[in-house]
This record gives sequence, structure tokens and C-alpha cells, in this order.
Amino acid sequence: MITKLVSDITSSRGSAKHRADENRPPVDAQPDGEGPAASGGGAPTQGGVPTHAGGVPTHGGEAVTHAGLAPTHGGGTATGVKGFRMSGSLAALQELVNLAETVPAAVARRAGLSTSELHSLRHLMRGPLGPVELAHELGVTSAASSGVVDRLCKRGHAERRGHPSDGRRTQVVITDSGRAEVMARMRPMFEGLAELDNALDDEERELVERYLRGATASLRRLLS
Repeated sequence: MITKLVSDITSSRGSAKHRADENRPPVDAQPDGEGPAASGGGAPTQGGVPTHAGGVPTHGGEAVTHAGLAPTHGGGTATGVKGFRMSGSLAALQELVNLAETVPAAVARRAGLSTSELHSLRHLMRGPLGPVELAHELGVTSAASSGVVDRLCKRGHAERRGHPSDGRRTQVVITDSGRAEVMARMRPMFEGLAELDNALDDEERELVERYLRGATASLRRLLS
């Protein structure tokens, strides 16, 4: 997601990890040329669910939103929650969530990477990781993670190095090439976000932050 790409690139090693990923069972990572980033033709899908041109999953010809926001029906809502209405602010939040789901695959495709490779570089931007640690961050098996690292090393975007304090262990380290690849792809977003945030005064920024943190807390309810 956009927010994860921003936070992982700009945060220190001690930042909070993705709690949702920690509860997800390991799965094999998609190699180059496979998965959503490389698919072509046919109706667009998200998680195997057919979508219309706007990227919103459909069911029986009706648009259905995701990430916990309201399904639509005849221009209204069908949440069953008293007082809920799809306001302009919620519609904008929905658009952001939907777009954020498509960004990693699109960025990876343009860089000639798999989404797992892009996410690996994103995690390595925060600092070196051991093979098991990287597999955990990706939510994949150790074997799948090793294949991802092999491909990144072959491209010159990462290196395997000995652990500085334990000669029996190895670390995966991002190279200048890998760092430059990520930043080159993400620069337009950072420039836009900087311009947007700098246009706010302190009071406006506090209001936006409160709204977004509240929205994040609402989504976290689905994980508890």
C-alpha cells in the first residue's frame, strides 16, 4: 500500500511491523513473470474477485467496496449500521484504499520486478535482515524468500553478507542500485505528498491526522 511504502522507506529499524502480515500463514512468493503484476488480458480482478474498470469488485453486477467500507446498492448503502452514510470524505478514503492496493504491482511491473522483490527492497530500505527475518516480513516460506533474494542479488539490488557479530549467520543488504531503483519509482509520489502536506496549516494538518488515525483504528477492528 502507499502508506506502507512511505512508512517503511522513511522510518527507522525500530518502527512497528505489519501486524496483519504476522498473522498470515506463509505462502510461496510469486517469481518474476507470475502473479498480478505480470497478468494480462481478461477481466481485471482483485484477489480473484472480478472488478469493473474502476477497480471495485463486483457482485451480481453491483459495485462492492472493500477494506471494510460500505457496499453500494442503488446509490445508497447497505451496511446495516445506523447513521452510516457514504459521505464525500468516506468516498475519498475508499478511493485511496482501492488505489493503494494496485500501486505495488504497478510499480513492480514498471521496474521489471515481482511484487515480492519490490516488497523485499522496501523492507531492506530500513536496514539489513536475516533470511528468516525477511521471509517473516514477506509472509512467505524461507525457500521462497531465498529465491527472491537470489533474483535481487543477480540484478545487483541486494547482497548477502556475513553478520557483523556472528560469523555463522548471514544478512541481506540492499545495495546503492536497489535503493536508487526504489527511490526513482517512488519519487513522484513523495513530491506530490510533500506538496500536499506543506499546503496545510497546523490546524488543518491536525484535523487530517485525527481523521486518518481514526480510519486506521476502524480498519484495525477487523483484525482483532
